[in-house]
Amino acid sequence: MVIFHLPIVRRRKVVKLRYSVAWEVTISTPTRQLPTPEPRGFFYGWVIVAVAALLSFLGTGFYSYSRGIFLPSLAEALDGGERFRISMGFSLAAVTGALIAPYIGRYLDHGSARKLLLLGTLIITICYALLAMVDNLVEYFLVVSIGMGVGMTCMGGQAWHRSVISWFDHWRGRAISFSVLGASLAGIAMPPVVSRLIELYGWSTTYLIFSATTLVVLFPVIYLFMRDRPEDMGEVRDGRAYVARNSGEVIQIEEDVRSWTLGELYRSPAFWSIGVIFGSMTCVFTAVMMHLYSHLQDIGIDTPTAAFIMSATATFAALGKPVIGWLADYFGAKVTIWLELGCQGTALLIFGTAQSIELSIFAACLYGFGYAGMSPLRTFSVSTALGSQSFGLATGALRFVELPFILSASPLAAYIYDTTGSYQIAFLILVGLIGVASIAPLFIVSGGARARRKRIQRETAERL
Repeated sequence: MVIFHLPIVRRRKVVKLRYSVAWEVTISTPTRQLPTPEPRGFFYGWVIVAVAALLSFLGTGFYSYSRGIFLPSLAEALDGGERFRISMGFSLAAVTGALIAPYIGRYLDHGSARKLLLLGTLIITICYALLAMVDNLVEYFLVVSIGMGVGMTCMGGQAWHRSVISWFDHWRGRAISFSVLGASLAGIAMPPVVSRLIELYGWSTTYLIFSATTLVVLFPVIYLFMRDRPEDMGEVRDGRAYVARNSGEVIQIEEDVRSWTLGELYRSPAFWSIGVIFGSMTCVFTAVMMHLYSHLQDIGIDTPTAAFIMSATATFAALGKPVIGWLADYFGAKVTIWLELGCQGTALLIFGTAQSIELSIFAACLYGFGYAGMSPLRTFSVSTALGSQSFGLATGALRFVELPFILSASPLAAYIYDTTGSYQIAFLILVGLIGVASIAPLFIVSGGARARRKRIQRETAERL
């Protein structure tokens, strides 16, 4: 009797079979053996995760979770209370980001994420300072649509996700989830803090505080602690200790190091499926973060309670991220994405019909868990379905696929509000979008340990 021992390593199609008898069978897919270095103590990759978490807190968190709080004040100061054009500014920033993202992605695949993050930090610092001084829509659009679009693309998740996946393999899902935890923590803190700062000092002074914080905190941390690749610290992916313990079992297949061209990506069903899934999620997230605070006030919820409900979404997103990372590592992207979409759709349906504080809080908690995996699952799906070698190019190209979703979300919700005086129809439209996105996971590789084990067993049975 032959007993199969199936060591499972955290990477799609990373496999080797060992037998308890005196012979060995290895799957014939072209492979390369990872190095077997001497073990060492602390793995510096977790420092990279911590830096990424801080970036997601002070970078993505500031940007995403505060703009809805600023919306009423900016609309009143710059456009007579109309919200459509103010919302459009952030949508146009997404256009700018999409235009430069493929070029940034190409650079990241061969250049330095650290240098790009430093540049992005400086640009965002300047943009926050300029936002504090705008007094008309033209200036607002220039700063937000161009400046913030470029700055957030340079210092956003595309860059620090590239660093994280360069450092991690076996624990990739969990590492990515912890790296984006900062954004959720920002979501907990930002609504009440920003709301209070605007109340005390005004929106322009609050933007100056954002500018100073970004420069004083983020820039030195990135400069001192961010490193692009394990080799920069004399390390290897997952750490020398882990690789040494698993030196006879860890093999990385050729597909993971495959270099994709842009044309090959556009011909890949997995690429388009990922774009539809996360374009839809981003569409919903953009609309909710921009308009939920105002919607809650419109249905009679007072300002402190509305801010608390916004924080509740981020609280459950923060609690959900480690769970999502574990689910992705074990079950793969497909099942985890369906779970996330189901939670989002249910929450949006409640938001569109609820008129009470209790139901709004429940929907906020459910939606928070539902979007917990938006960023980590996107990175996990790209790196498992398309490999890590062309990760920057793939994530940059995805911005074009996601762009129509992002452009339509917030302005459409604002237009519906300006026309009907309510956001209810907008929420119901978003529910339909989630339903359509639920079909796309059928066309992507799962990438989890459970799915990988079944595939190994099936391929082995076919060869024996």
